[in-house]
Amino acid sequence: MQAVFKIVFLIGLIGGSIRPVVALELFGVNLKSTNSTELRIAVKTAGARLIREGGKDNWFDVYDSSSALAGSTRLYLGFVKQDQRFAFAEYEFESLNPAPILSKLTAKYGAAKTQAGRFISDRKYRWQRDGIEIELSSDWQHNKTRLSYINPVSMSALLAERANYKRQLTAEAESFSIY
Repeated sequence: MQAVFKIVFLIGLIGGSIRPVVALELFGVNLKSTNSTELRIAVKTAGARLIREGGKDNWFDVYDSSSALAGSTRLYLGFVKQDQRFAFAEYEFESLNPAPILSKLTAKYGAAKTQAGRFISDRKYRWQRDGIEIELSSDWQHNKTRLSYINPVSMSALLAERANYKRQLTAEAESFSIY
């Protein structure tokens, strides 16, 4: 038995550190399985201050995240309205320089898949972990850097809900007439 342990230990030393497979978390919460109540509590506990909570006409929460993540100004959280499952989280930074964030993400998740843009500054960096897409990009129009965590299945459901809601509003507006 001791020989088996030594072999496993040596393989770990040669191949790099042995890390257990852990679900992708944000604020200590598993993003793949969380819901709005659990994540909202964790975000507030981490020091983010609620600016606006999503509701009937709002499709995402807005937080002041400066106390929760150094350098960030806002955190947006989106949930599928039907079952309150996590769809996205997006940090906003007041900078067009993604380098400091990129180095931290690379240390945590490994090398990113890079998507070239029209200009070198339009590059997007992407990671995939536990069914969650992580993207770092520059938003030149608003002078921001954005870090997004997206559950693609839930995000599609959220966008479908929003499209249905807009169609319903349009239909109601068209059926209402004062003449």
